Amino acid sequence: FIVNLYDKWSRYEPEKKGVVLVYASMYGNTENAVQALANKLAQRGIRDLHMYDVSKTHASYIISDLWKYSHAVLASPTYNMHLYFVMDALLKEISVLGLRNRKVSIIGNHSWASAAVKSMKEQLEAMQNIELVGEPLDIRSALKANREPELDVLADAIYKSVMESE
Repeated sequence: FIVNLYDKWSRYEPEKKGVVLVYASMYGNTENAVQALANKLAQRGIRDLHMYDVSKTHASYIISDLWKYSHAVLASPTYNMHLYFVMDALLKEISVLGLRNRKVSIIGNHSWASAAVKSMKEQLEAMQNIELVGEPLDIRSALKANREPELDVLADAIYKSVMESE
């Protein structure tokens, strides 16, 4: 068992199929969108879901699960035309640690000008072998009913990717 885990770690492979949903939220709207996505993933049959508020959870817990699981969803609002600083700090930390060979989906949130999706995408693309799953979803202030179909498409893409991963 230990040798098997070490072998996976040495090749930067995830230990388990599952989804880690990590969000930063200033007013609760990004959190609500992530909770809606988690609900849709659970309805599709994904049982190994772990959700973290990067504003309230020490990065070490989040990083541990990002290393353990095959998929992640990163969600953050735009803050003064930048990525919200707590999500930015987490992305910088996982980059320095060399996280790779993962599949990641992105959700951004903004009120008048979007920057979160672009920033997260750029940082993830700079990492080794990070595959973006689904089209990034960029919501304006709060997830509205007319955007539900887009969230369903993202949930379907994540579900399909998790089920196909080895």
